[in-house]
Order: sequence, then C-alpha cells, then structure tokens
Amino acid sequence: MKKILILTLGILFYSQAFSQSQNNYSYSFGIKAANYGDFPRLMNEVRGTNSYRSSYLNGFVFKFNDNQISYRFIGSKYANSNYSFKNICHDCEAVTGNFSDFNLKAGFERSLIYGVVQPYYGLDLGYRKIYFDGTANSANNNALLYDVIVEKNGALIHPFLGVKVNLYKAMFTLSAEAGLDILFSNDKETKTLNDGNRTTSIANFRRWGFNNLPLSMLSLQYNFGRQ
Repeated sequence: MKKILILTLGILFYSQAFSQSQNNYSYSFGIKAANYGDFPRLMNEVRGTNSYRSSYLNGFVFKFNDNQISYRFIGSKYANSNYSFKNICHDCEAVTGNFSDFNLKAGFERSLIYGVVQPYYGLDLGYRKIYFDGTANSANNNALLYDVIVEKNGALIHPFLGVKVNLYKAMFTLSAEAGLDILFSNDKETKTLNDGNRTTSIANFRRWGFNNLPLSMLSLQYNFGRQ
C-alpha cells in the first residue's frame, strides 16, 4: 500500500511538473531584454580589468519546441554613437565613434528536467557583422591622428548554459543564460591620416576572438500552439 501511494504521488508530481513546461507549446516568441559581457576587440584595442558592456531590448527570440529540445533563431542589433576604447596602449590613442553590431544565430537548447524551473544547455551557430566609424586622438594632448573605419564580418559559435522559469501555466517563460562567443572574422581597417595629403591606408586580415558573456541573454518569451 505504501509503495502504491508513493508511486501515485510520484506520477502526480511528474504530471504537474510536465504541465508547467515550455515544451508543452509548439512555439515561443520573445524579446532579448538584456545582455552583459565582452564585445569583440577593434584594431589593437587594450582593455582594463573590467571591459564588459551592457545592452538592452535589442533583439528577438523564436523557438520551435519539441519535447526537451527547442530549436531557436535569435537576431539582435546594438548601436552606440559614442563608443570609445584605448588603442595600442592606455597612453597611446583614444578612439571614439559610431559602433553597430548585428547578430543572427540559429541553434538548439535542451532542458535537463521538466518543471517550473528548467536548467538547460545548448549551442548556436551564426553570423556577426560589426561596423565602426570614428577618429583616433592622442591620449596625451587630444590631437587628431587619423579617421578610421573598421569592418568586421565573421562566423560565430556560441555554447551556453541557462535556466528558465515557466510562469502562468507555462504561457510565459523568463530565461537567463551565460555563454562564450567564439568569432572567426575577416577584418578591414581603413585609416585616413590627418596630414596635408589625407593619406589613406587599408589593411585586411583574419582574426579569432573569444568573448566571455556572464549574461549572454535575458529574455521574456510568450509560448503558444499548445501540443
């Protein structure tokens, strides 16, 4: 009798947990509310101990849910008209300008358990495009050194870990994840010197980048199409 009672309670608990899972719905759509972490380096950028940057409400998430696996598409764009960094060394050049960053990724996430709270892991593959248009000044006397345009296009690999909380009968899901951006990019740098001839030089090269993201995405999703 005791075993039957335990088994019954287990079944009821499992059923309740399963009913609160995002995966009971075929589709999910949400906003990328925030992220916090490293951005790819530009030129010969040098950084201090804390180089993390934040961005808010800059993307979307769309998912196809299938049991414990969700296939997802994520797009985001970040723009900053006053993006600045130190170049070569902290006392060498101060670079400031307009920065834009576009990401488009596709991948999967797999929940480890069913329930209201679900830890998960996954992998995204994608494309990233960065454009910067600015000026470099001497860090000592603020004299204009040159104008610069940086174009960065590359392939992106993004492994991640996360946790999500299903709300209101799993119609809504709040998720937070941390990950690592691995970027292989083709970089083009165009410099125009502040001399009488406006001498221009163009450099092309390839670069690997590894960017730590303690909060790669905080998102709120609406789930629909109940299975």
